[in-house]
Amino acid sequence: MTFKQVVWKMAKVHYKKYLLYLVCNSFVVMFFFMFSTLYFNKQIEQVKKLESLDYVLNVPAIALIVFMIFFITYAHGTFIKRRKSEFGLFITLGMTNRDISKLLLLENAIIAFLSIVIGLLSGGVFSRLFFLLLMNSVGLEEIAFQLNSKMLYFPIITFIIIYFFAIGKSLYLILNRNLIQSLKSNKVAESIKLKSPKLGVFGLILIIGSVLGLFITYIGPHAGEFLYIWFTITTVGLYLCLSQFMSFFIELAKQNNEFFYRQLLLLTSIDYKFKQFTSILMMVTMMIMITILYSTIILTTYTLNEKEVLNQNPFDIAFLQPETKDNLSIGEFDAVLNNKENPVQKHIVIPLYSYYDKTYDGWYNLYNIMTVDHFNALTSREVILQGREYLHYLNVEPEYAGDANEDILEWTIPSRKGNITYSLKKSIIESNINSLLGVSDFIIVSNSEFEFLKANVHGFASNLHLINVVSWKETTKAVKGLEERYNNEKTPSIVDVRGKNVSQENPFKIASKIGGHYRNIHSNGMLFFVMTFLSIIFFFGSFILVYLNLFSEIDKEQVKYQKLYNIGITATEVKRMISREMKIIFFISTLAGMGLAFLYVISMANDVGGVIRNPEILWQFFSISGIYLIIQIGFYLYTRRKMFSHLSQGK
Repeated sequence: MTFKQVVWKMAKVHYKKYLLYLVCNSFVVMFFFMFSTLYFNKQIEQVKKLESLDYVLNVPAIALIVFMIFFITYAHGTFIKRRKSEFGLFITLGMTNRDISKLLLLENAIIAFLSIVIGLLSGGVFSRLFFLLLMNSVGLEEIAFQLNSKMLYFPIITFIIIYFFAIGKSLYLILNRNLIQSLKSNKVAESIKLKSPKLGVFGLILIIGSVLGLFITYIGPHAGEFLYIWFTITTVGLYLCLSQFMSFFIELAKQNNEFFYRQLLLLTSIDYKFKQFTSILMMVTMMIMITILYSTIILTTYTLNEKEVLNQNPFDIAFLQPETKDNLSIGEFDAVLNNKENPVQKHIVIPLYSYYDKTYDGWYNLYNIMTVDHFNALTSREVILQGREYLHYLNVEPEYAGDANEDILEWTIPSRKGNITYSLKKSIIESNINSLLGVSDFIIVSNSEFEFLKANVHGFASNLHLINVVSWKETTKAVKGLEERYNNEKTPSIVDVRGKNVSQENPFKIASKIGGHYRNIHSNGMLFFVMTFLSIIFFFGSFILVYLNLFSEIDKEQVKYQKLYNIGITATEVKRMISREMKIIFFISTLAGMGLAFLYVISMANDVGGVIRNPEILWQFFSISGIYLIIQIGFYLYTRRKMFSHLSQGK
């Protein structure tokens, strides 16, 4: 029998090893390709440039590459680890190191080729489906699914670089092992040198200290400056805690001899696995933490900004119509705005008279003058002004007024009849007009004074239109109709005082709820889409890492439990033991990741007033965590059933 025949027979017998390894690598290529369809989408690139959102895709791209480096390296290491004894056997049959190298390179080249083909094909199908589902869910239907050469080059080249780096590392380690080490690789347990419960306690102190530090420093404009430092300390503390968790727990268990000796087998087995797979457990924990933390942050930001859009726009549509141009009648407005499915419910027209006052430093202040009757109709007040009294009305939320709410007791305005002075009766700060319209500072005077100023002050008149319809979400067509009707290129130039103080390209502006909604979608909606995509990758990646962790040494587990059967332990007791082990391994990372995410959410919420002021943050966190936990339980039940099936075969 030739070497090729021996290798082929062993490959057929152990095909599941190759199949699992192929699936893992195909998984990597598929998600690289799916992310590329997003990253190199030309329409999304345009949105990035317009909205300055490069970091939205660059940071997740870096995170994805780091995760895939770890994932490919670990999957390849697990595959090679299960075949070291085979390589030792091949050497005893006469193979040289050169033959082993050729074999390893050949079979990995075939697996790499198949992984790329399968990954690209499955990625093409799932990316289109995933793209359409998520884009529609955040309202980005106008961004179409695309394919181009960059989307192919990026996943293929990145995968090949990482993949063959892992192969080179494996070749070096295999060729530097002697024959005895290779043959005994499946019979020798990995040595666990460090056992120090005190070190685990120190790790817990590091985690607590880093979270407290984040809580204290994550406030104000420089909130994020120390985030990476605290995150690094948390990571170090987590590694120490996970590596020594069971050692610490065993020391506590020894205080109760009855409990300790009854659970001795379980405790020692879990302690060995925790120390053996500390880096994997830490990686999974951090992936779960990042997934839940950033999903909560992005979803909260998206929903809060959507709420802010409504707060900033009391009216569904608002715009200023210059009186000297584009003068449509109410009937003509209704022709543009009204439709049977979404009729206009309220249409308020407020005449304004505005003028520019040059300041001492060469800048101009814009004053918008409104009659008290129109102000009362707008705010549902009953203010009375006599003579030359005026109200100072600031159209902002009180907490955002800042220095602008300082009272000016007298207001002087130049006119054709000399300077005229008005005395302040009252200042009012509240939001009643769409803030993005750009008019926030108003002078309120009596009806007669308004007509006097209009006749004697060098300014310009305009009409403020405030409109409500049945459903603001159905106003896209109406807003576009107004924008087309008031296209500045089709209307005559402004010839009054504004020509010196305002760009001709910006005389007409619409502030609408639907416009704010789309701005939120193009910024936070894009970020929400990317983080959802990355969260799904991390979620499945963390599950596969745990799955590989549990099944990488299934042969050893079969031998161990066979020996337990031989000394009289029943199948029911073995299943109970397996369930306990898997629960701890499966959920310790999940619960630790959720716990860290919760602490980070609490700390980072300080920058927006805390969770007490923003309870929706906790609602988003618990919703995402609950969904994550339910799916994780489903994966646990599936994995446990598979484990029972594998171990029963070795009985």
